[in-house]
Order: sequence, then structure tokens, then C-alpha cells
Amino acid sequence: MLERETFNKFCTAGYPGLLAYAQLCLRNADEAWAEDVVQDVLYSVWKRRLFISLDSEGRGEKVYAYCIRSVFNRCMDYLGRRKTVKVFEAEEKAFIETAQKYYDPDRNPVIRHIFDQDLRQALDSSMETLPDRSRDVFRLSYLDGLTHAEIAAKLGISERTVDWHIYTALQSLRSSLSGI
Repeated sequence: MLERETFNKFCTAGYPGLLAYAQLCLRNADEAWAEDVVQDVLYSVWKRRLFISLDSEGRGEKVYAYCIRSVFNRCMDYLGRRKTVKVFEAEEKAFIETAQKYYDPDRNPVIRHIFDQDLRQALDSSMETLPDRSRDVFRLSYLDGLTHAEIAAKLGISERTVDWHIYTALQSLRSSLSGI
């Protein structure tokens, strides 16, 4: 059975070497990871203290060899997880770049067409809620491109009335389409 004092001597003597080895294995990682690996390994030794024997000076080649192997294994596990995360991040970055390039409605005519269809359907639906005269004036102005004078002449109303119908139609459409 491993005594606390003997274990402390073992840790004091072995920690710097184990830490240097962990840092060597994890060369580009955060230094705290190397410390965590060594502490995990030493904790593992402490948990198995009933089955470990060291001399009174805290030396034990087999225990130190076990620690070296454990540090190596844990470092490789960490690097494997980190590599998986980096691959995922690279794939995610590639997808974002693809999405920005191909899915942007301003760059992709198919998506733009779908967006325009949806917008047109929402506009048509909102226009149906307008009073008949305001809807007619709005269509003649914005969809057919007639001037206010042409609309007034066509419908037999004054230009001021055309202005008023367009103003009320725009107010109503802005309100109903505000969520788009």
C-alpha cells in the first residue's frame, strides 16, 4: 500500500519530467492541457495506491514507466479529439463559405426567384385586403407603371385622389408586410 508521504515524494520527483513529456507530446496545445494530463495520471496512480509499492524515497521504475505510458496515451487521446474537432470546424467553415457563395439570394438566381415568388405572393395577399379603388390605383401605378396623371385620366378621378389612394395603400402594405 502506497503511503501519502511516499506518494508526495514520487509526485515531487516525477512531476517535472512527466509535465515536460506531456508538453512535448502536446507541443501546440495549451499548457494547461499538459498539466491536466499529468494530474489525471497521478490521480490514477493514487486511486490504485493499494496495489502499488514504492521505496521510502518515492522511487519506482515500474510506476514511473506506467505514468510515462499513461501520459502518452492521454495526450494521444486529446490530440485525436482535437483533430476531430478541427476537421468538424473545417467542414463547418467550408459549408458556411459555400452557403455564402451559393445560397445568397443576391448571388443565386434560383433562390432569388423563389424569394421573389414568396414576396410576390405575400404582396398579392396583402393587396387583396386593400379597398377596391386603392388596390386599382396601386396596381396601375406600381405594377403597370402609369403616372398619376394617366391614372387620374383612366379612372376619372383627380390627381390628389390618386395621391391619397397610393398613400393609404402604401401605409396598409407596409403594415401588413412588416414581418417580411
